[in-house]
Amino acid sequence: MQLKASTDYGLRTVLYLAQHPGINSSKDISKEMAIPRDYLIQLAQLLRNAAIIKAHPGKNGGYSLARNPHEITLLDVINALEEDGVDGNRTRRDDRGSSEMVDTIKEVYELVLESYDAYLDSINLGILLEASKHREDKREFLAQCLMAEGERLSEPVAKSA
Repeated sequence: MQLKASTDYGLRTVLYLAQHPGINSSKDISKEMAIPRDYLIQLAQLLRNAAIIKAHPGKNGGYSLARNPHEITLLDVINALEEDGVDGNRTRRDDRGSSEMVDTIKEVYELVLESYDAYLDSINLGILLEASKHREDKREFLAQCLMAEGERLSEPVAKSA
């Protein structure tokens, strides 16, 4: 799968911030992650608007994560960076003509999108950082985390009394 440049750079930025707690300058992030600095600043605004990162103005300012890495999912980041395009595409699809076959295809396609969203929502920055520490078996580690998340999601919801 090929990501858009903005998504690629945004993911690199938040992963860098997750790996380096505290305030990090745009210059350091840009240099270390090979992201054009002006572009990084634009993407940071989108990530700030989504409450994923915080901006710290001033001479020793920069960026930091707004939340714990385990609370920020890949879906959060991708939605923050691709917000305009996703809604526009779905609206255009809904405006198209309809027939039984088209409706069936739309339903299947919506299932694809829901599955994609559920998968990305089950992976957070903390899991990715932990997986990177398991150099030899990082894919196996990630698979185990995803299986545990799948089991959690399939558990019946407790009814309130």
